[in-house]
Amino acid sequence: MPHTSHPNRPKRPIQKRTQVTDDDGWTHVASSGNVRRVMRTRPRGTTSTKESETGISPDQSEEPTLTPAEAPGRLTLSELQTQFQTHRERWEGSESWTKLTGVLDERLKRAQEQAFSSAADSGATLPASARCPVDAIVCIGLGSPSGFLRDGWVDRRSVSLYQLAALASIKDQVACTTTNLKVYAQDPVFNTLDESLLASLDITVIKHPEAFSHITANTMLFCPGAERKHLELLLPSKPWLLFGGPLEHADSGGVLQNYVDGAGSYRLPVFEALEHAFWNMRLYWVEEVVGEV
Repeated sequence: MPHTSHPNRPKRPIQKRTQVTDDDGWTHVASSGNVRRVMRTRPRGTTSTKESETGISPDQSEEPTLTPAEAPGRLTLSELQTQFQTHRERWEGSESWTKLTGVLDERLKRAQEQAFSSAADSGATLPASARCPVDAIVCIGLGSPSGFLRDGWVDRRSVSLYQLAALASIKDQVACTTTNLKVYAQDPVFNTLDESLLASLDITVIKHPEAFSHITANTMLFCPGAERKHLELLLPSKPWLLFGGPLEHADSGGVLQNYVDGAGSYRLPVFEALEHAFWNMRLYWVEEVVGEV
């Protein structure tokens, strides 16, 4: 007798594994909903495989339309706040923050001394609102602390959480020296969870291009992830403080280099917890006598 054959079982579709390299030096290997990360061996600054195949450089390609990042379905605001607090504790326990807070405190005190000295020379009374040269902090290009980018392929959440921790720490330090400090954040990838987290930190989310109207000589620009084309529009306003970069040698004789030429700077020590979160970043300050710590 012929064997009774079992019904054919449907074959599982072969899951294609895709490698996506982000700007921080990580290649993310994705199959379906699973993502893991391996360190990129290709040097930073080179073009991606797609760019090489098409012959289109980053400056020539069309700017992608950015949409809010997709957060994990079960992630709650409370859980995200817990994650943020863990990242902030690591950041504030690091040498990077210890050194940065010392330099920032020195710059704020020196600016206050200069303001009082100028007022005394002119016989004017310095109002409380003028005791600190920073009346607003504007953050551009933070990324999403809660969600994945590019259909779940790129996981920058820890980078964004550490950078947000730095922003919150700086905000609290500057707020001790001034009154009514305003803090704004702009990034099209913010989702509702991100906006709730930022609101809990007294950071106002604004939409593009509103941030550009908030940049003055009394602004601190916090831009660890801002693109060069945006910086070229922001830096002519000469914000007194800038955190991000590095800006050196970005465009000889251009807007970025002109800003650097009129500013002092301090480079952060390596952040051991996640080195590429603050890779080669600096605190810049505008001053007549240029100096570097």
